Amino acid sequence: MEAILIPVKRFDEAKLRLAGVLGPRARRRLVLSMLGDVLEAAAAWPLRLLVTSDADAALVAERAGWSIIPDPGAGLNAAVTAGTQRAVAEEAAALLVLPFDVPLVTPGELSELFAIDADVIVSRSDDGGTTGLLRRPPGAIDAMFGPASANAHAEAARRAGLRVRSLRLPGLALDVDDPADLQLLATSARPNGSVQVARELLVAPGF
Repeated sequence: MEAILIPVKRFDEAKLRLAGVLGPRARRRLVLSMLGDVLEAAAAWPLRLLVTSDADAALVAERAGWSIIPDPGAGLNAAVTAGTQRAVAEEAAALLVLPFDVPLVTPGELSELFAIDADVIVSRSDDGGTTGLLRRPPGAIDAMFGPASANAHAEAARRAGLRVRSLRLPGLALDVDDPADLQLLATSARPNGSVQVARELLVAPGF
């Protein structure tokens, strides 16, 4: 069985690098729109897990049919570990860890990742981060999300003797972290909620 796992930090702690241009309510609106778009892109998968301690994120995901796992509160990689343990318990054969801040991802790109014949597949962002980590089995390597994590994940797989594939997909190349990323999101031709929200926030007074 194929599974997708999305870790989501508390909304009041999310996207603080945008705090210089967006207030708390605007950041919350952006985060909710990005989460909604990513949930929609992954809606077809049989096992969908979301790790969070944010009540609003949990409510949105539950309404979309996702299973909620409490965030242990020890950072992103600990959240991924908790979700991975649940995936193993559910007998998932492959697990894709997907960030919530990649709103341009498409269902086709997710299918493309699962179709690759490798033990570990790393989708990299343009800043060197990991925007998708697919592992067969789910615990094949530890999660090491953070700066330059795409190379770190690929190297860990190689050291373990696993078949690894690293690639860049257009919809997973942008993870929205800072004002420049927000500008790029607003210029996307993809007609989804996050793009529209980004455009509205960019022209809002005080941006």
